[in-house]
This record gives sequence, structure tokens and C-alpha cells, in this order.
Amino acid sequence: MTWLSASYILFATLTHFISIHYLPLLLLSLIHRIVDMKKTLVLFAIIYGSIINTLIVMDANFFTTNRFHMSLMTAILFDSSTYIFLLLQLMIMIVFHYFLGNEIGKSLKKRKGKTFVGISLTAVVISAWIYVQGVHIWADATYQSSITTFTRYLPLFRPIHAKRDLARLGLIDSDRLRKESLSRQKIDSELLYPKNELQCRIDEQSNNVLIILIDALRPEMINDAVMPNTTKLFSDSVSFDNHYSGGTSSRMGMFSLFYGLPSTYWRVFHDNLKPALMISNFDEHNYDIQAISSSGLGSPAVLDRTAFAGISNINLKPLDDSETASLELVTDRWVNGFDQGQGSKFFTLLHYDPPINEANPNQSLGITNGFLRKDDEAHNLEVSRYIQSIRHVDKEIGRLSDVLNERDMLKNTIVILTSDHGYELDDYQTNYYGHSSNYSPAQTKVPLKIIWPNRNSDNYSFRSSHHDFAPTLLKEVLGCSNSYSDYSTGNNLFDQKPWNHLIAGSYDSFAVLTREKTIISYGSYFEVRDQNYNPTDIKNTDYRDIEDAISDMSEYYK
Repeated sequence: MTWLSASYILFATLTHFISIHYLPLLLLSLIHRIVDMKKTLVLFAIIYGSIINTLIVMDANFFTTNRFHMSLMTAILFDSSTYIFLLLQLMIMIVFHYFLGNEIGKSLKKRKGKTFVGISLTAVVISAWIYVQGVHIWADATYQSSITTFTRYLPLFRPIHAKRDLARLGLIDSDRLRKESLSRQKIDSELLYPKNELQCRIDEQSNNVLIILIDALRPEMINDAVMPNTTKLFSDSVSFDNHYSGGTSSRMGMFSLFYGLPSTYWRVFHDNLKPALMISNFDEHNYDIQAISSSGLGSPAVLDRTAFAGISNINLKPLDDSETASLELVTDRWVNGFDQGQGSKFFTLLHYDPPINEANPNQSLGITNGFLRKDDEAHNLEVSRYIQSIRHVDKEIGRLSDVLNERDMLKNTIVILTSDHGYELDDYQTNYYGHSSNYSPAQTKVPLKIIWPNRNSDNYSFRSSHHDFAPTLLKEVLGCSNSYSDYSTGNNLFDQKPWNHLIAGSYDSFAVLTREKTIISYGSYFEVRDQNYNPTDIKNTDYRDIEDAISDMSEYYK
């Protein structure tokens, strides 16, 4: 450990817990200067400090066992003895803080005249906080995992990220820094991934893999009116019609797709620069790996630090300032790159981000669809803007389809169409549009269609998920014989095993999707929704699903 890492850990810990303990008290003390509330302030300080320290101890014990922090949703699973211990610990803390407050009060009374101890300590803490944030910004931008890995150990710790802003200002060259990071040895001390080394036997005639990932694509959009080219290309395919993403954001949806793990692992994989096992194994078997994205795979997806961490051939930034032009360049780059690298097997991700900000909704107002409403012009414009942006992508799928057919590539290429998450169009009359706002089926259900050489087309209706994607390709393409649980919480799609519960995540929350309910954890509170995404109550039968989810969320830590 370097002196920089050691100082970061020390100051991050001190400033974080000082902030948690004293910021609320600081606000109260400011009020006290206006209104005399000395007794109330002292009482509040004792109770607040006792509660915070009790929860910190409980969280530390929980984190030691499960490797992630406690939330209200996990706390409901504690047995009665745990709550008794919690109450006893709180009483001890109250007594401790009472006597501590007494001693501090006596000490302050003995002092004569003004002192600047408080101001000095405040200045030191603020300076240390600025140092911690500055070091983290630098470490995050320069791929220094020895520092970023520590952030997840502190509860409620949210350090500042500014890599995209630094790159935009020209202060860093993110592409160069990433290339330098690829040459550095990564030391992983936290993950049990995989549990056992993969045993794979690849066929010499194994297929190429082409993943077409259309951002925020709803399954209903794949029809002759909206996406005629896509519908035609995948008319003779294997279709999974009840498929769900493991996230409602690009970051978490793509994580669940490439890793086959709950998105709650994202932080530790990100901080350790740990690539997806599926990607690294295709690389080890001499596949040409590349990823091309119209919007860039840096922020917010951060695939440069996660799934494709060991791969140099990806673009972090948008291909063009224009969303539409950037979309077209995805196809151009892939065709040009394919021409130059003919003969080698490839694993390619083409990420098309619909240019919704440049789409003209008037061009799609005449398309009949189930989302338009009578006498609701604002809603219809939102729907039509989304549909028109999808139609822009469909044009590129048409170009892509022409190349695949002209070069007879479908005989030895698995072509996969899917999305990172859904897109809500006020489905539940709650005024939600877009994604990352809730865990309704509108935002979690996505298409999955696969053209697989020498497989018959079929439609499957069982509940499948992105967690099944990596096990399927590792088994069916690379011939890996390991148990799927060695590296994923999913199964082979062709085993047709439906999930009983699925963990989906966003940036600061996650949800357990069960057969009948969606249980969402926001840390300090949780909510339960039924199949129509209306509020409902949690039942005793739901606890088993939550317990199984917690097991999945901790299974791949050492």
C-alpha cells in the first residue's frame, strides 16, 4: 500500500464518519444561536449519536457477513434476538453518550475566554474532505483501483466522479489513460469470480457472435410499422418473449447482460477493473473482440472499467457530435473493420443509442400504436418522438442486414438483438417517461431475439433474463462445462428454466422482482408493488425471495 492510498483511507474514514455524526448537529447549533434550545440540542445530540453509532456497528457486522451494506429491506429479515441485541446496544450507547456529553460540558465550563479549537478542527476536517475528494477524482480518472476499491467499505459514502468533465475540459486523455491501465497488473482480493476455473472446449467451427444492443428498446417496437428492417431480419429467429433486464439504467442493464450477475456487484467489479468472464474467455479463445457505440461506452455505461476492462478496441466517447450521424458511424465502422479483419472469428457489440433529442415526432404521429391517446397532444408527442428515434435505428439495422446477407454471414454468425433496459411511456398514468425512475415491466422488460445457425426458430414464453445470457454463450459457443453457478446466477436459455426472483438495479437502488411482486430497496426505506405496479403489502411468503436475493448478492465475494 502506497502512502497515497494509506492517507486516502485514513482521511476518507475520518471525514466520512465526522460528517455523518456532526453535520446535523452543526445545523442545530446554528439554530441555537438564534433560539435558546440548549437542553433540546444536548438531548438530540445524545439520541442521534447513539442511533448512528448503533447502526454503524450493526452495518459493520452485516457487511462482514454479506459484503454489502444493510438497508431497511434487509433489516426486516432480522430475527427477534437481533432486535433485542440492537435495543441493548442502543441503551449502552445512550449511557455512553450521556456521560461523554457531561464530561465535554464540564471541560467547556472550565475554559475562560474564546478559543479557536472548534474553528481549527472544522478547517482541518474541510481540508481533509477536499483532499479525499480530489484524490478520488484523480484515482477514478486514471484507473487507480488501489484507491477506488475502498469506497464501497464506507456506508453511505458517495465520492465525487468527474472523469467525463475532466476529459471534456481537455485536462485528461481518457483513451490514453485507459490504454496505460490495461498494461498494469490487477490484484483482486475481494471477488470469488469464478468460483472454479472454467473448463471450456471450443469447436473449431464455432460461430461468430454479433450483439446488436439498441438502447431503451421496448419489445412492442419490433413490428412492421415501426421497425420493418429489424422485424424482417429477425423473422426467422429464436425469440424469448418474456425477457427482463437486470437493470433500468444502461450501466446496470449492460452489467447484468455481460456478467450474468446482480447489478449490486457493479461497484466492486468497477473498482477492481474486473472484466466479464464471458468477454475475457472469448478473448482467450482468439476471438477478435470489439465494441462500437454511438454514444460511447465510457460514462454512463462505464464498460471500459467493467465488462470490457481488458479490451482495447472500444470507443469511450460518442462517434460524432450529432446523435444521428453517430448512429450511422456505428455501422460504417463495423463494416470497415470487418473488411480489414476478414478470416478471424469475432465477438462484436454494436450499441445503437436512439437519437431521441434529434428526432422529429411529427414524422411518426401517423403510425398506429397502442400508446397514443385521444386529446393528449403532449403525451402523443413524447410517444412519437421515441418511436421516430427507434425508426432511425431501424434504418441502420437495414444497412447491417444487407451486409450480413450480401456476405453470407448468417451461416456462421450468431446475431443477437436485445436492449439494456426498457422505456416507459406513462404506462401506469404516473407521468413517468424514459427509464431509471422505477422497476415496472415497462422499464425492465426488453426484447431478446437470436439468429442461431443450425437452430430452428422458436418462441419461448418462460421468464428469462439477462442473467441467462453469459451462461448460454459460454456453454453453447465456447463449450464450457462448469456449473453455471460458478460464475452466474442465471441459466442456459435453452434449458428453459424460469427465474423465481430477479435482482434488477439502478444507480442508487435495487429491486427484487418475484413472480407476483416487485420489492424495491432505496436504502432507508422500501416499497412493494404488485403486478400492475400498484402499491401493496409485503407478506411472509415474500421473505423467502428476499433471503434468496441476499444470498445471490453475496455469493461471489471471498
